[in-house]
Amino acid sequence: MKQYDDYTIREALHNCIAHQDYTLQQRINFVENPGYIYYANGGSFIPGTLQAALKTQGPQRHFRNQRLCNAMVNFNMIDTVSRGIKKMFSEQRRRHFPMPDYEIDAVNKEVAVRIYGNVINERYTQLLKTDETLTLQDCIMLDAIQKGRTIHEDIAQNLLKRGLIEGEYPNYSISLGIAKVTHQLPTYTKTKGLDKEKLRQMILQYLKNAGEEGAKRDSIYEYLKDVLPSNKTEEQQLRSLGDLLKAMKLEKLIRTDGRNWYLL
Repeated sequence: MKQYDDYTIREALHNCIAHQDYTLQQRINFVENPGYIYYANGGSFIPGTLQAALKTQGPQRHFRNQRLCNAMVNFNMIDTVSRGIKKMFSEQRRRHFPMPDYEIDAVNKEVAVRIYGNVINERYTQLLKTDETLTLQDCIMLDAIQKGRTIHEDIAQNLLKRGLIEGEYPNYSISLGIAKVTHQLPTYTKTKGLDKEKLRQMILQYLKNAGEEGAKRDSIYEYLKDVLPSNKTEEQQLRSLGDLLKAMKLEKLIRTDGRNWYLL
């Protein structure tokens, strides 16, 4: 399979040409990178938002460069009913590649798009292809999760109820069920981290080894950090560890003198 399909390459470039705001006297950029190709043109994004462009059912109401667009339509260079962007997303899904990434800068009047030529995870994207219950919007949201991005909480709740993702807002990951099916269990475990019971056992063993000298929280963190959730910041990891230590203290498993922690 080719790294990029011909339609997507042409459609993205022709959109830049057709919708460039030539009064800004800017260049159209086209850059090929190892894993993606990048396009950028000057001007506002006429549909307003990417979501609006993907939902469009009929022809676009106006064009920035009407005569240029008419000529490009006559030569079959651009889509006449504004399906081009949606078709690019569908083509990427069909080829099991990540969804395009649009960057819409209303302040600086620039629109950019990245078209990916490699997969996030071949087995995972194969699941997206074969699961007939998934809509294109589902795939776009799951793609965002794969890329570590934040999605709207209402959408996340829908994916959570269907068992496609898990976690707490805004840190979601693919679900354990999908991880098993797609053989992503090692990656899943690293992202999710060990469960609390395993962490408790590791803390108890560490404090047992520390003996009467005890151990500071930072030392315990250094011991555990490789098995804590990788999708959380260090501050979040330390806060979670602190909560776990306090809970274990209330259960009379460990104690502290304000500086060090000890096994009871």
